[in-house]
Amino acid sequence: MAQPWAMSKYRQIGFLMEAGQDVDPNEYLTNPNKINQLLHDGVIYKDKKKRYCVDNQQHDCFEIYARGLNITNSDRPVYWQWITDSDGIEMAKVVKTRWLEIRGSFWTMNLSPSVKYEVTFKLKMTPSSNMKGQSVNMKLTLPDGSNQEKQATLPQSQDKWEELQVGSFNMTAQNVGKMEFAMEQLFGRWRDGLIIKSVEIKTAKTV
Repeated sequence: MAQPWAMSKYRQIGFLMEAGQDVDPNEYLTNPNKINQLLHDGVIYKDKKKRYCVDNQQHDCFEIYARGLNITNSDRPVYWQWITDSDGIEMAKVVKTRWLEIRGSFWTMNLSPSVKYEVTFKLKMTPSSNMKGQSVNMKLTLPDGSNQEKQATLPQSQDKWEELQVGSFNMTAQNVGKMEFAMEQLFGRWRDGLIIKSVEIKTAKTV
């Protein structure tokens, strides 16, 4: 019978293969340094909607890029513009909006068991943005039926990637299933200059 660490490594290699990485399932036996480097560096899925990696504790982490999210009116250039970074990843930039609605979901069975995770939006503001410091509503719905909701403040800084936490949870058997998250806000006037890169699902920071 395979040892637990071996089963975990097979699982992680499976994620690499799913993302389109050319690796052999048994390669961790013959070339563990290569596999470990790939896991820590992370791999972007071929559709460029998601990224997988492991952290320093070997916990599974995912990043869902803007193209993998449901952004209201993102198909209408008058409201949203799609821009590309140096890795070819598309990011969503607000041209103008009064109703901000960004939703997404994730199947938690892909996460490491018995680990505390946090869900965060990765975003930044343009120098001319009039959304700096605005309040937004964050929502997290977990498979166990619980809901987390809070107000968060968009950053005042500009041209710097920031993280805005949606919520956190423990990866227990009760939380195996579909998780949903959202950022929403109705503004009293037209707002612009917010850039959404991704939503990160990663090990929660310890205080």
